Amino acid sequence: MRRPSLTLRLTLAFTLLVALCSALVSVSLYRALSGELIWRDNQTLLNRGAQLRQLLLDGAQPRSLPLYFNRMMDTRQDILRISRPDGSVIVDVNQANVRVPPIAPSATSAALSDALLHAWQTPQGVTATGMALTGRDAQGPVIIMVARVAAEREQVLEAYRRKSLFISLTAIVLAVIISPLLIRKSLGAIKKLSRQTAQTHSQALEPLPLDTLPVELLPLGRSLNIMRQRLAEDFTRLTQFADDLAHELRTPVNILLGQNQVMLQRPRSAQEYEALLAGNIEELERMTRLIENILFLSRADHRNVVLDKQRLDAQTFIQSTVDFLEPLAEEKNIRVEIDAQGELCADRLLLQRTLTNLLTNALRHTAEDGQISITARSTDATATLSVANPGEPITEPEQLFRRFWRADNARQTPGAGLGLAISQAIVTLHGGEIAFHHRQGWNVFTVSLPAPFSGEP
Repeated sequence: MRRPSLTLRLTLAFTLLVALCSALVSVSLYRALSGELIWRDNQTLLNRGAQLRQLLLDGAQPRSLPLYFNRMMDTRQDILRISRPDGSVIVDVNQANVRVPPIAPSATSAALSDALLHAWQTPQGVTATGMALTGRDAQGPVIIMVARVAAEREQVLEAYRRKSLFISLTAIVLAVIISPLLIRKSLGAIKKLSRQTAQTHSQALEPLPLDTLPVELLPLGRSLNIMRQRLAEDFTRLTQFADDLAHELRTPVNILLGQNQVMLQRPRSAQEYEALLAGNIEELERMTRLIENILFLSRADHRNVVLDKQRLDAQTFIQSTVDFLEPLAEEKNIRVEIDAQGELCADRLLLQRTLTNLLTNALRHTAEDGQISITARSTDATATLSVANPGEPITEPEQLFRRFWRADNARQTPGAGLGLAISQAIVTLHGGEIAFHHRQGWNVFTVSLPAPFSGEP
């Protein structure tokens, strides 16, 4: 099912917001206007009732009050009735022909307030409000009843409702028409960013310009730039890796091809064919080791290597690895000194591979009758393993752990330049770090590993 577009969803949300705001404003203003009109009508009734009662007290004749009434009130919607307590009517002005329900008159001393007002509905559904006051003329007590039919007020409110509805509908229609245009214009930055992202390829990975992006899109733009930077680094590393790999494989392949072509140019003896096959096997074994190392690095990069961590006594572990490489040390009469304390927590085979690589490099680059020092220490936080051999400072130490890189003085030695890269990958898998530094005539490689946890085996 296709989801609605962002423009449509924002348009609906904006239209709904406009509708809610219009309804809220209209209802609030309607109630305020209605309350104000009702209050004014009530005050008019109270004031005019008080005036009529005062006129009677001042000696005015009840039958003359309609003259004052006509001046004070709108006889089309206002009602005046003056009667005696016995029910005889003296004055009755009711041009609206509204039936007035019985209203209990207030006492003469009662203060005039909204509590004296009585409201009811006419048969036509119009609200009417009235009150009855007790007054006195020259002949005795009278009852003054004044009322008002709110027809005009209802007309004003009805007109206001129609206008409010018209204005609200107009605002909603304008929101429906205009908001998509404004939203599409506002989303233009997203489209531009999408086009720039779609144009991403290995030759166009420069950072995207962020100065024209709105504030809301800056986090996305920064994230895309980080991604492009990582892609650029990966492309560079992949290209360099492919070039180095092709260079490393080209040499043995050319050797194999050349040897076989030369051998087939004329008949050879069985001994020569055996020698050729032996040479071929040697080169193929070298290529096999290279491919296995490359596959291991690829798996390590994707953390697709299962670690079998265990506690290792540092002295015993280092000594076993040194014993394995002892024939190489004896060829050059190199002494290997071990100063190890504590424990290491690592995969035995992988850590042994790391130490073997470091120790092999040290043996290759140590002069005859030289010395190699291996130390190990452990604390509550980390365990360190160092391999040091005397030698000149390396000219490009930052390149040491790059794949297929070999220093100028190491190009004639066996190997493909993957040993240190593999060692770094193994240490990284363990959550540790490997570093190099030159100190007082010694080249030192230091492996730092997390210390064993109390709950680990």
